Amino acid sequence: MSVSVADLPGIDPAPDFSFRHGQRAFLLKLAQAYQEGRTDHLGVFVPGYGKTLTALSSFSLAWSMGLCDRLVVFVPRGNLRDQYADTEEMARMLRWIGAPPMQFCVADSSRVFLKNPIPIVIATYQYTCGESGNRSLQKYCQGGDPLFVLDEIHHLPEQSAWSDAVGQLSYTSLIGLSGTPLRSDGKPLFGVPHETVTTDSGQERLQYKALHEVSLRDAHAEGEILKRIEAHVVDYTITMVEEDTGDEVEFTLAELQDEVGRDPNHLDQFFARKSLRFHDVYLDTLLSPAVGRLQEKRATLFGAGDVRNHQMLVTCMSNRHAADVLDFIERRYSWLSATRIGQDVPREERERRLDAYREGEIDIMVQVDMIGEGTDIKTISVIAKLDLVSARSKTLQQIFRGMRYYDEWSEGANVCDVFTSGDLGLSGTLDWMTREVQQGIQRRAETDETPPEKTTEDTERSEWALTGVDESDFETHRLELEDNDSGSNLRVERQPFDRPDPGSLNDPNSLDVSAQEEELRQDCSSLASRLAHTLQDRGMDIHVRDVHAKAKERFHTPQSDMSLKLLRRKKQWLKRCLQMKRLR
Repeated sequence: MSVSVADLPGIDPAPDFSFRHGQRAFLLKLAQAYQEGRTDHLGVFVPGYGKTLTALSSFSLAWSMGLCDRLVVFVPRGNLRDQYADTEEMARMLRWIGAPPMQFCVADSSRVFLKNPIPIVIATYQYTCGESGNRSLQKYCQGGDPLFVLDEIHHLPEQSAWSDAVGQLSYTSLIGLSGTPLRSDGKPLFGVPHETVTTDSGQERLQYKALHEVSLRDAHAEGEILKRIEAHVVDYTITMVEEDTGDEVEFTLAELQDEVGRDPNHLDQFFARKSLRFHDVYLDTLLSPAVGRLQEKRATLFGAGDVRNHQMLVTCMSNRHAADVLDFIERRYSWLSATRIGQDVPREERERRLDAYREGEIDIMVQVDMIGEGTDIKTISVIAKLDLVSARSKTLQQIFRGMRYYDEWSEGANVCDVFTSGDLGLSGTLDWMTREVQQGIQRRAETDETPPEKTTEDTERSEWALTGVDESDFETHRLELEDNDSGSNLRVERQPFDRPDPGSLNDPNSLDVSAQEEELRQDCSSLASRLAHTLQDRGMDIHVRDVHAKAKERFHTPQSDMSLKLLRRKKQWLKRCLQMKRLR
């Protein structure tokens, strides 16, 4: 039985809102699958495509079809802030899809979701892995029919700590979401459908089976979702000298990659490859054009009022490497503000620096795998990749950090420049990405032209001895774009959000139950303190602890375990006690 958009249960889009192509297609297929009794699915969406909106829409659909009555979204800790912790954005999205206001909270040690009837819970995988957190979630899930949404499911192979923790919970339906569901280790993903495929070599392997997949090409065909990409690859010749014999051995970085790949025991070459990335001349050769490109971009927006300017991201191998790279940047490019984050930086300081970077106060961020999936800083448009990561899925995730489209910039400014070394063997990946982007843009332009075949030419290679690196040529992967101002009438039209009156159920603040509970706790504590002081002024030997003890006796519950309903009742009781100037 086919399903049209108008027939989607629980979905009644606002007049000025429309789903993106892939969101609509996924929901149509999901409704069809639910009708056929298939409950576990995978959705593949490029970053910036609207996975949060898709998750909420899926739940509204599942609820209306009588399948699920609660939603649990699992996310890596780093994704929480940018994707699910914004109450106003959550309220907007519920309004866009025509769903009723639904209260939600983040699962934490306060266990608000167990004390109140909350239909939406957001839990980090880290919380789920904890014994107490897992036990609380088990109790919550057993109380109904939950839909699980596993964000960034590529982190969950069938056997892993996160998978094991989620697997202990009961659920009625499961949806995995990812932009890069292929794992470099080839392991199947937890909970979602797979099928057996035969490779070109004749071997059989398990391949994920997505309910719907939005590719890089699809996103650029729709437009205003991702930036275009321009990648620059540099190669060198390394001269290594054997100290005892004086013999010299030369490797290009690309050859070194092949050599180490064939025989991992060739540690001399491997360590030379790692040490190279600490070399000042290497850093200057790779970072100078990256910083130059950043400054060129920033100059175009200089004096442009409130428009945020371009920023740069540098990925490093280790905390020590990041510290050395930051030192180099501060010495060579002192007019730009730069900082770094890593596991060796205390958490509070790390968050402070990341917040400053989010707000545009920092031009260059140097980091070691700390800005990952879900980090939505759209003004990142230059990436210098100095690590040794070559796996396609991880590389895509790194580059996607600088590819989110920024509406405040012109179409021409929405370009992500990537600078990397030739030893990673990324030319194929980068070439594939630029082809996907170009073909998507050509599809948007509705032309029949076939993108030109890329020709690979040998680049001149410079030498590196123990003393330095000479200037080096770059192989640049870029798009020659046609002049195309046509837009897509299928992009998301985000209508203005009018904040309802405070206290209304439609008020975004009323949706975040954790925030409500914390506010009520503070109100009760303040009222209890005022009451104690008032009674003391009247000569009574009453302290704050006595007020809370009386409340516990009256309501049979300590304040820490009170639901919203009980907290409101305690607040009203305290107000009456203040008016009457007595504890009763």
